[in-house]
Amino acid sequence: MRNSFFIVLILSSFIRTQVFSDYDYVGIKSSAMAGSITTNTNDIAGFYQNPASLAGLNDNILLFGQSNLYQKSEFPFQYLGANCELPFLGKTALTYQSFSTKNSGVKLSSESTISFSKAKFLQKDRNSILALGYRLNYYIWEQSSSSGTNGDGSNGYGSVEEQGIGVDFGIIAGLRKKYWLGGFIKNINSPAINGQNLPRSISLSIGFNPSHKTKTSISMKRLLGRQDRQIKLGIEYDVTSFLKVMSGVQSNPNRLGVGVEYKILDKYVFGYSVLTHHIMGSSHNFEVKIK
Repeated sequence: MRNSFFIVLILSSFIRTQVFSDYDYVGIKSSAMAGSITTNTNDIAGFYQNPASLAGLNDNILLFGQSNLYQKSEFPFQYLGANCELPFLGKTALTYQSFSTKNSGVKLSSESTISFSKAKFLQKDRNSILALGYRLNYYIWEQSSSSGTNGDGSNGYGSVEEQGIGVDFGIIAGLRKKYWLGGFIKNINSPAINGQNLPRSISLSIGFNPSHKTKTSISMKRLLGRQDRQIKLGIEYDVTSFLKVMSGVQSNPNRLGVGVEYKILDKYVFGYSVLTHHIMGSSHNFEVKIK
């Protein structure tokens, strides 16, 4: 009964707003660091966060991950990502995300995003770095038909499928590869689906790397059109050459994340993270990365 209540609550929110979920915790690193946005220019987190982070990422990488949000099988979330060399385009990141709401095995609604990301250095020397990046997002939103008051669908709402295109933009500046500043705007073009504008947000980040093993960041995020904001702090530490631990906290609402990555044969990376929630259960995330 409790699970059905949460499903109705979240689904009614989707029907009312008809916009994509503003989810900042895609990937082991982002989940473990409570959504704190990295400000380095050689980071796979740029797949889903600030695209300028991809400017120095030259390796071919494939990753895939899965999570049941809030430990509920009714809210499955999957994602894929690849950084590869494409003809005429050079290094390019291609990603896919899928979130759906289910009840008794029936899909009630779903959100899918296919993204294309590019980044480049405008300045890079021993003392300073400046990188820009952008991401094109193709949004697909589906809602199944409702049962209606009779319970047989005869007087319910019909199924709906809508698409939209959004553009993200990011910038990162660094000094001596130790001090970093970054800015990231999501859906800068104000896309709309079914007549409703999708969420737009701006995030500002400060990073400090006290050593080559330790990276820290503090981020501020605000949805455009609103005055409240979130503050997020994260840290990652390379315990050994094959083991990394990460953690982070967030305000408004208060959330805590922790995660670990373990590298095997310098090619395979297995990751796990857990992120708390102030009302719902914790979200556990599993990820595999192939270099």
